[in-house]
Amino acid sequence: MATAGLIATVIGCGGGDDGPPAWDPEQGADDAANSEGPASATTDDGGDAGETLGNDGTSDAPACDPGDVVPCGCPDGDGEQTCDADGSGYGPCECDDEGTTADSGGSTGGEPPTGDEVCYPGQSGDYTTCLPLHSFEVMPEGYDYPEPFQGNDNYRAPIALIDLEEVDPGTYLAPNFQLDEIAQLYKGRYAVVQPHAIESLQQLRDQVGAITVNSAYRSPGYNAGIPGSAQFSRHMYGDAYDLDPLEVGLTTLENLCVAENGMLVEYNTHVHCDFRFDPVDEQFFGPPNAAADPQPTFAAVLVFDGERWTAPAEGFDEGEPLRRWLARDGSGQVLTTAVGHAFAPPAGTTTVEVTVGAQVVVAAELGIE
Repeated sequence: MATAGLIATVIGCGGGDDGPPAWDPEQGADDAANSEGPASATTDDGGDAGETLGNDGTSDAPACDPGDVVPCGCPDGDGEQTCDADGSGYGPCECDDEGTTADSGGSTGGEPPTGDEVCYPGQSGDYTTCLPLHSFEVMPEGYDYPEPFQGNDNYRAPIALIDLEEVDPGTYLAPNFQLDEIAQLYKGRYAVVQPHAIESLQQLRDQVGAITVNSAYRSPGYNAGIPGSAQFSRHMYGDAYDLDPLEVGLTTLENLCVAENGMLVEYNTHVHCDFRFDPVDEQFFGPPNAAADPQPTFAAVLVFDGERWTAPAEGFDEGEPLRRWLARDGSGQVLTTAVGHAFAPPAGTTTVEVTVGAQVVVAAELGIE
């Protein structure tokens, strides 16, 4: 079931709750009737805490005495439930800091929640737009994250997620970007949307004008269903965007991505810009597991098969990088340029050079006959 493994549920500020929530945070995965305390709870003297019903089937007395406390089960022992002020029923089971509420449907153990909400600049830029976070020990189905890429701690799996079913998709996370531009239900009920990446996205927009977000967050399950998708796609970590600028060319946005400390991978039809070089937000990922350099290692080599040059590369976890080729003559003049997987230099070429994914430049000097 989708909510299996949920260990903390707290509703935060802002975010919008216009639609019905996916579940009631005051009740668990079991039948909703269980949320108002044990059906046969007893008082300290052994008497029945319930009330008799009148002839019309309704209660002619409160369900419990306001302020009355009864025991309930917690992962590490007993907790307490207190009768509501109006006597309508018992509130959630209160456990110690290491446990969870008895009616939360959660599992025991694991790290405690790193925060009960995550806040964004919002439409006004004042960081009062906050969404509730849900912490997991066992992630929901479709959210199996791989082990960190090359041991990089910036690729650790999240421990908390936003439930897209309980928040308004029209919520402005930044002055020009709404939640449903960044995360959509059909890509997964839960999402990671890192605030620092939203800030960077807005900074790009402020400088180049309107931008269409073609793709942002993808759940691991959704990402795995995309042909050719990368196992370690930054889209799964909530800090990557595929962008289509509406007022400038691709090259302008590409250059700005790099200038804003973004990771650029060139494609023919859009700009992939992610912010993997910045530490991931601990609200979603918890504290770092170990000191690690978030800079990935990129590499490429030139290979000649007698007719054409290729440039096998590694470290590009978002997929196959774009390659820009050029050929120079003996005086250093550029003879031709090309974009593609392979390159056949013209006569008179003495140097072949390739830029791979806008990250690695490799050159080879040819023998002069």
